[in-house]
Amino acid sequence: MRGFLKYYIFTFITMLILFYPQNAIEYAKAGMVLCSEVLVPSLFPFFVCSGILIYSGFCETLAGLFGKVMVPLFNINGSGAAAFILGIVSGYPLGAQTALKLYEKGSLSKCECERLLAFCNNSGPLFILGSVGVAVYHSTKIGIMLYLSHIAAAVTVGILFRFYKGEKSESIIGGAIREERSLGEIFNMALSGSISSILTVCGAVIFFSVVANLVADLIPDGIMRTVFVAVSELTSGIKGISEMEMATGTKLVLSSAATGFAGLCVHLQVMSVAAGKGVSLIPYITGKVIHALLSAIYTAVLLRFFPVTQTVFARGDSLSGAFFIASLFTVMCTLILGAIATITLIVSHKSRKRAIVNE
Repeated sequence: MRGFLKYYIFTFITMLILFYPQNAIEYAKAGMVLCSEVLVPSLFPFFVCSGILIYSGFCETLAGLFGKVMVPLFNINGSGAAAFILGIVSGYPLGAQTALKLYEKGSLSKCECERLLAFCNNSGPLFILGSVGVAVYHSTKIGIMLYLSHIAAAVTVGILFRFYKGEKSESIIGGAIREERSLGEIFNMALSGSISSILTVCGAVIFFSVVANLVADLIPDGIMRTVFVAVSELTSGIKGISEMEMATGTKLVLSSAATGFAGLCVHLQVMSVAAGKGVSLIPYITGKVIHALLSAIYTAVLLRFFPVTQTVFARGDSLSGAFFIASLFTVMCTLILGAIATITLIVSHKSRKRAIVNE
């Protein structure tokens, strides 16, 4: 049955492309523009940085620092903190990519990786505060509210998934071996891995841009089309929700749910990066569905205590102000991570020199 469903879906997609070749070409071009102007500039540097952090032994340092928090809270050893932190700072799909790299390296068990995937792949502050809060809803306050709901929901999902499979984690997994590498080796491994990852992500985005838009063209304008777009691609979905005729609070709750779910486009990116690694993505998909529900609930609760009036909504906060707040948060987190990584590299280099001298 499952094989027949796959056959039907891909036959349907192929027929759509054959029937509407010009539209498919235009949507592919749009996907390529999105990759070249948004994804590559915003994600590739973070991909390289995350690779450097992982291969330099930074995650083992985090395991010691965050083990006492990660184990009791999420039942994941402290190395997983890197994936969660990078996920909430840099956005989709860096959290998932980092978790999978940690699993490949041996810093996480398979069970821990699956738990981590359920809650580490999150939207960053630049997107929620700037692109959603100010650009769509014209309010920094709304952006902050949505971001707080988003992170709170992610943490809650992580706590819920600590019971997944019942396997207990140690503060530092015994199988993780800290390998001594030169700076050149670390950079080369991070760079080559990041090039492969960004090409995979861009390929998934271009393909999904074609398929999702061709299917959307078949759906009449209205609620069903808006729901399909929101489930498919986050940015277009939130824009569609904001233009619907309904109360502002309802729009925000739906937008929060859409941000928590992330969209099929993001999930396809994660599936592409996870291919061949032997990790089940059922916890990931389940976690994103729960994340969407919890984000909506938390936003509704916040709106009860901090209602958004029409005057606030229509005032139009400065986009540069929202991006400044989000950028400041991102820079602060990056500087802290960078400082820890630098210390890790220095200590690792000194340890290597001492080992050579002793020999």
